[in-house]
Amino acid sequence: MQELFVKAGQLIKGANKILCISHKKPDGDTLGASNALYHAFKEMGKDVSMACVDDIPEKYFFLGEIRKNIKEFDFLDYDLIFVSDAGASYMTRYQEIYPGIFGGKVPVINLDHHASNDNFGTLNIVDLNSASTTILVYKLFTFLDIKITPAAATAMLCGIYNDTGSLMHGNTTLEVFEITGKLVELGGRANLVAKNLFRITPVQTMKVWGKALERVTINDQGVVVTVLTQNDLEELNAKSDDISGVVDFINSVPGSKFAVLLNEDEKGNVKGSFRTRRDDVDLSELAGKFGGGGHKKASGFTMPGRLHQEVRWSVTPVGGGDLLASSSIPQKSLMSPQELLSNILQIPEVKLNS
Repeated sequence: MQELFVKAGQLIKGANKILCISHKKPDGDTLGASNALYHAFKEMGKDVSMACVDDIPEKYFFLGEIRKNIKEFDFLDYDLIFVSDAGASYMTRYQEIYPGIFGGKVPVINLDHHASNDNFGTLNIVDLNSASTTILVYKLFTFLDIKITPAAATAMLCGIYNDTGSLMHGNTTLEVFEITGKLVELGGRANLVAKNLFRITPVQTMKVWGKALERVTINDQGVVVTVLTQNDLEELNAKSDDISGVVDFINSVPGSKFAVLLNEDEKGNVKGSFRTRRDDVDLSELAGKFGGGGHKKASGFTMPGRLHQEVRWSVTPVGGGDLLASSSIPQKSLMSPQELLSNILQIPEVKLNS
């Protein structure tokens, strides 16, 4: 890792204009990492921009200057690009908008901690053992002796709190506590982070959670399942951001193996989110069957379709017809609709070591 940090330092030193990109549908880790990079490089006197293809959720507005994120840019105007917390190149969506962005004309530093990362950068700093991408940013800064301002420290805490569930998930190691303490010493406002991420809940969010909790079931395999449709969100005047945290909450059911949330988005997709507290369940492998990915204990997927309730919830492809024809699942992972539903809702093939 130190060799990668040295190379990153050389690229940073030679760059005057830097772009920091967050992944689509941004969360606290990707935004925290980009925001920390932004503040640190600003302190160094560099010209820095932050970019994200989607709007920034209001709950992250406490991060200094986060609303300066841009959606469009000419990547050739920059000397260096950072992409933070994108589990694969497609997670930024900028490879579709600007096909040459990862082609090597501008150096790209890929900072991440997901097993699904496809090493799309010129320099790939990917650590699967890191609890958050902002921890990687912290290690990079300390190795290169880059000043960590209070604003940057707060941004890094945002990533840590987001990915460890406010220091309560199983990935909260001794190292996480130590780095969290050091960031607080540097002026990071942990109380501000915790308040905005976990202690502010709008009424429409509560209503969305109520709808999801009303539908919670647990099947014979010990899998907790709930569903939210786009109609639910429209009726409650809510947004997809209001769903955040639901799957983590239903993952608290005693004796369950893992939790599944299926929800529709406004773009005609069905999203699946998986969470587990067990060490003998690999959800990244399960999500991979549907073209998704993530971590062992927290993964997900997205595919075109709509949710349709029969005896239980199933996936109806956009425009009807054969699910296989409209699915974005890789060919080697294609399954019939019956197999897909069986895997998502009944999960008979999950491999447990117990």
